[in-house]
Amino acid sequence: MKFTFAASIVALLSTIRATAAQCSPDPLEYIEEIGMKVEKVGSIPNPNTDAFSYNLAVSDTHQKSGKLFFLNQMLGQIYSYDNATVKKIWDMEENEIPSGLDLGFYGPAGQTFKVHNILEGVFTEEIIVVFTSATLPTGWLEPDAPLPAPGAYPGHVCKFPHTTFVRDIYRMGVLPLCVNNYGGFPTYTIYNVFYKFHIDESGQLANNPTPFFVIENQMVPGHLGGGALALEGGKILWSVGDCTIFGFDGSFAPQRDDQTCGKILLIDSTERGSFEIAAKGVRNSQQMSVKEDTTLVFMDIGGVTAEEVNAVSMEDILDTSTIENFGWGRNQIDGKTREGTFYIAPGYGGVLGDQPACEKRIFSPEEGYIHPWIQFGRTPQDFYYGIISFVISDESFDKLSLVWTEFNTGNVLGTTESYSSDGPSKGYKINLYDADMTPLPMGFNDLVKEELGEVGYFRGDPRLFHYPDGTAGVFIERTGVFYKLTEIEI
Repeated sequence: MKFTFAASIVALLSTIRATAAQCSPDPLEYIEEIGMKVEKVGSIPNPNTDAFSYNLAVSDTHQKSGKLFFLNQMLGQIYSYDNATVKKIWDMEENEIPSGLDLGFYGPAGQTFKVHNILEGVFTEEIIVVFTSATLPTGWLEPDAPLPAPGAYPGHVCKFPHTTFVRDIYRMGVLPLCVNNYGGFPTYTIYNVFYKFHIDESGQLANNPTPFFVIENQMVPGHLGGGALALEGGKILWSVGDCTIFGFDGSFAPQRDDQTCGKILLIDSTERGSFEIAAKGVRNSQQMSVKEDTTLVFMDIGGVTAEEVNAVSMEDILDTSTIENFGWGRNQIDGKTREGTFYIAPGYGGVLGDQPACEKRIFSPEEGYIHPWIQFGRTPQDFYYGIISFVISDESFDKLSLVWTEFNTGNVLGTTESYSSDGPSKGYKINLYDADMTPLPMGFNDLVKEELGEVGYFRGDPRLFHYPDGTAGVFIERTGVFYKLTEIEI
């Protein structure tokens, strides 16, 4: 999600003043002996470089093809990168849109995913594209993974004296004017539609793709997920998001085994409409990866308390007889919502900065719940807004086992500790240097200044990824430029 600078800072300051030290993750300090070097590699076109006007991504789980794929999610464009060559392979303005889809909708830039993600198919020449559409594809009368039943989950938006009752948090209609940044926005139903495309001899996506799965969601300034991983045999892991606006605690659906919001789904691309629930309690994961073929790792954007990277064995996540639980959403047995290692209050929707509020720290692992590999939060020194990406790379890193980035500050963060089920590993801030070993005090945000000049506000939204050879990179959404990363001693 992308919000204005002024609103974000006011909200963050409000959170910092209101949150007691015992109800937030430990602050991060710089690690003295480890740094990170960043070197420019290439770029894709991005016509929208003003702050909060863009929505781009990189997809790096394409080992079969040996390529990288970049998305202009807002404009509906796909680019491939291979051997220093960038090529546009699909464009909604130039290519045939699959039958029945309506890609002409618009929402906030950070939530407009006309092309949401792409993954490897079963064969080298096959690629899976996930579109977001305002309509169902031809051949579908209803989604395979629907939203909760209309009216099942009411809630309240905005705090006193503007508190407003909402009959259905998954079909909110026009947002009340009191909603931060988005009052008056008309929400509506959208669909994530999964297609198998053939890559032709020229490297373009051929016409007449085959649809195989549809998820119903809500166009709202909130949590639309999109983290994905292609597995052997045509299986796909997909994070739905909790389908609600910021400020809520997710309500009960993320913890219910008969609902798909707040879940990681295990989808079978070989059978139309086939899926199982692999994990629950996941708020808004936008990136997944697999470590050493044995461990699923994924980031989860938090509310106002804890940003997370989670880890779980592939064996456990694929055994759907037990649904792995990461805590988000209100559990109907004990009445608690978990965010990182904290219990969270119900929250008022549409309120930035202090909703849903932290209630209490969890000091030891809980049976039935998986605690994060790492977590971090807001502090008086660091105006963190949310985690944006992570990367694990033995090829690029020596001592660092996990590296991640944050939306606002441009900080690069990391840990030297492996995942432990006993609780979160210790994290650090990492000093960043350019190819000439010049320090970059604003972190990855200095790369925005380098490309765009004195634009005043330099947030760039740095998305970490893997190159096909396993080395680590970073893609700066705002500029469309991508780089190589290397751990260094300092």
